[in-house]
Amino acid sequence: MNSKNKDFILSLLCGFLAGIFLLAIVKNPYVTEFKGLNNLGGVVWLLPLLFAFLFFLAIAIAKTLFRRVLFLMQIGKFAESGVLNTLIDIGILNLLSWWFNIFSGPWLIIMNIVAFAFATTNSYFWNKFWTFEKKEGAANGEFITFFIVSVIGIGINTSIVYFGTTFMDPLLNVSNAAWLDVVKVGATFASMIWNFAGYKFIVFKK
Repeated sequence: MNSKNKDFILSLLCGFLAGIFLLAIVKNPYVTEFKGLNNLGGVVWLLPLLFAFLFFLAIAIAKTLFRRVLFLMQIGKFAESGVLNTLIDIGILNLLSWWFNIFSGPWLIIMNIVAFAFATTNSYFWNKFWTFEKKEGAANGEFITFFIVSVIGIGINTSIVYFGTTFMDPLLNVSNAAWLDVVKVGATFASMIWNFAGYKFIVFKK
């Protein structure tokens, strides 16, 4: 892939996939707060195209402003892949909670781990080959180190999700499904800080 076009092509793909997983959240019938958005009909299905455009625009701006500052470009790419990973995580959790009608309690721990595992696997490839662009093959123990960092991230994420949904009542009278998403976003932000530091300075250090 032409290195000049790589960032633009991958940002389009990243945004499109993010939009698809966002649909899993928006279309969750238990999240009644999205009812008005769903009333827009077919427009909602344009979310993948909208996100693809926004991600493309964001990376174009970042390359214009920060192309000579590697660290800032890495943050920009990590943010985009992070949004995708977050929506994969929350999207799969929404699908599981929708199918099993579970929004709190011990079973949510298992569901959250499954969702986070899918997002983490996706994260490995995006961060290795795009965010930090580590072109050489995996070093001995690289994936093991990635796994350890990610397991700690899972622990942070799942702990917040479990305690936030099991021992806290939803604020502002939102539905249980919407509250799960709110708590999950907070958990994802906390684990994302840990993951960025761990991936950059431990796993993919050059």
